[in-house]
Amino acid sequence: MRVRATIATLAICLALIATAMAQPSPGGARGKPSRIVSLNLCVDQLVLLVADPANIASVTWLATDPANSVMAERAARVPQINRGYAEEILPVQPDLVLAGQFTTPFTVQMLRRVGFNVEVLPAPTTFDDLRAQVRRVGDLVQERARAELVVADLDARLAAAAPAPGAVAPRAAVFQPGGFTAGRGSFEHELLLAAGLANVASERGIDFYGYLSLEEVLMLRPDLIVSPGYVPGRPSIGEQMLAHPALRKAGASQRVVEVPSNVWNCPGPMNVEAVEIMARARDAVARTIN
Repeated sequence: MRVRATIATLAICLALIATAMAQPSPGGARGKPSRIVSLNLCVDQLVLLVADPANIASVTWLATDPANSVMAERAARVPQINRGYAEEILPVQPDLVLAGQFTTPFTVQMLRRVGFNVEVLPAPTTFDDLRAQVRRVGDLVQERARAELVVADLDARLAAAAPAPGAVAPRAAVFQPGGFTAGRGSFEHELLLAAGLANVASERGIDFYGYLSLEEVLMLRPDLIVSPGYVPGRPSIGEQMLAHPALRKAGASQRVVEVPSNVWNCPGPMNVEAVEIMARARDAVARTIN
């Protein structure tokens, strides 16, 4: 059954490629893009934020999920929702396709092979990277003025959330289901620093991503534990780690700040809300440790 389904999918794909090759290639089209397609959740949200809604032809299905996307309402109004398959995109005849660094290479290669203009955007790891990416998307969709407004709003809110000069940075641990954490070099690390927090993962020598056991969290005794918000309907043992009796006894459960996944799971302008949430928790914790 699975083999037959795969063969059928390939047959459809080949037919669509033949159709696309028989038509004038939109990849060489000039002027402002009017059929923009995004193949990545993080890119979806930048496109929805910066591009003219009338020019957005397709975004991914994840963009319509409020648990994953802050742009779900706008995404629901886009004509087509895709799952990143080339055969979904070919009939749209896009004049600009935006993909992420981790978008399926097969899809990117196939779309380029038939002449579509595909731009692959890297994942930002710093706020400077993020600013540059917002402006890059603004240039690609020919909406630089909108992009500059997004950057200006980001900078103003980051400045408002910044700690007072000379303030002691409370120590914070990112503690996600299963003990997953973020260290130096990750964008989450940048978010902690922007909120005036010191990342205890750095004390453990964790670069980029790694794990903290429950025992390590108890020994490190962070002033604040940063955790994604609980999503109903997705219970797991990993998500119950923060309710462990040992953490409650140590008082750590009273120092947990929940950051909703949709403002945390993608590098983007929406991350400023995560910074603001952590900054408020920083101020509350600072009053108890000073």
